[in-house]
Amino acid sequence: MRRFIGLLVGALALVLVAGCVKDDDFSLPETGHQGPPVKVPFTFQDPATDRFYNFDITEVSIKTERNKRINSKKTYIPCTVTVTANESVKGFEAKGQIRGRGNSTWEWYAKKPYRLKLDESASFLGMPKNRDWVFMADYRDVTHMMNLVGFALARCLEVPYANHIRYVHLELNGEDQGLYAVTEQVEEGGNRVVLDQDEGILLALDVNDGPDDEPNATNNFWSDVYGTACAVKYPKDAGEYDVEWVKDAFAELESAIESMDWDEICSVLDVESMAGYLLAQEIMGNVEMNNGSSIRSGYINRYCDTTKWVMGPIWDCDGGFSYDWSDMYDSRGWGHTYFGNYQYLVFGSDPYRRIGKYGSFPHWISDLFGVPEFVDLVQDIWNERHEKTLSYLLDLIDMASTSISRTARNDLTLWGISNYTFRSQVSGLKTWLTNRFDYLDTVINAYP
Repeated sequence: MRRFIGLLVGALALVLVAGCVKDDDFSLPETGHQGPPVKVPFTFQDPATDRFYNFDITEVSIKTERNKRINSKKTYIPCTVTVTANESVKGFEAKGQIRGRGNSTWEWYAKKPYRLKLDESASFLGMPKNRDWVFMADYRDVTHMMNLVGFALARCLEVPYANHIRYVHLELNGEDQGLYAVTEQVEEGGNRVVLDQDEGILLALDVNDGPDDEPNATNNFWSDVYGTACAVKYPKDAGEYDVEWVKDAFAELESAIESMDWDEICSVLDVESMAGYLLAQEIMGNVEMNNGSSIRSGYINRYCDTTKWVMGPIWDCDGGFSYDWSDMYDSRGWGHTYFGNYQYLVFGSDPYRRIGKYGSFPHWISDLFGVPEFVDLVQDIWNERHEKTLSYLLDLIDMASTSISRTARNDLTLWGISNYTFRSQVSGLKTWLTNRFDYLDTVINAYP
């Protein structure tokens, strides 16, 4: 009964919420459908007609209880959030809780990211109903569009559960905080990552959540086969039994990849989602993939015991785009350098033999590229979609930049990032992507 109710709630949430069904994602095809979500192909269209997007700037005010400062990533503070109505968003006021979030942005930069938890589930800024929302500061990203590009790549390459983005002008306890990008928290849920209530698994493949960085956490482990840092995000509040069960299940996937047997891999892994995910990371040049046996901000999920593992959602994309990591600890407000070399390769010109790679990435990735059928799949997806994807991204950037330009420029002034202009960085992003796609066309088609 519990499993049936969970499935029915997920079905209703995805099918009945107007404008919330993602046509590129895992969604349920009809009311009453029982079983795992099914993938519906993404159809390229003019972003201006795509209801997935809304780039109007919305005024949002958050007031904490007794104007308490938010100085913790672990402790929530009660708050009231108020959304001012505009032409595309309804006015809204609700009680909730807020805390800090993030890693380098929280630790090093004056402009902080936040996690908002509403007391009751709501369609916040027109996005599908939930309680949990992320306010991304985008301190390093002067364009405020790198995550937008990453989430759009997920749609174009059919990596499931692509996030929405809504831009807001945030006021916190009466103080101007500038431009924020609001999006969904990656988690299990009817409007998030759809999982069976009893057998579903959501894993973060993230060195920051792993046993090294979080040794006192009870929900993480090193994987048995490849030594990947994993954290169990669902089941929630995973105890020792859950962790061991998830670890064993993940070892089955790793063993299949290690075998390099295509049929065995396909029996446990949605290979299309994995191919799209790795292509998206290479397009962005996201060196968060280069952390030895682990990666950062990666997710993988499995609906239930009898379904395949699915790679995604894509998350946290500002570690790519030729970011100059020597700028990482610059908290003086001088900005951070992007859009230089477009010819570096996250996985190299020969990912299986790890030739020409940026740094050290997990061996489960190189083993996948040692399977000829997987390489063929990556190349087929690239050749089918890369031209339309680039055109779609450039149109999306133009549309978003027109809407957020004034608030983004004010954000630069507010936070003292004075050696860049919004216009020059948007131009840099478009030029870098254009050159990157052209360069990767030769590289990817030459994969051995």
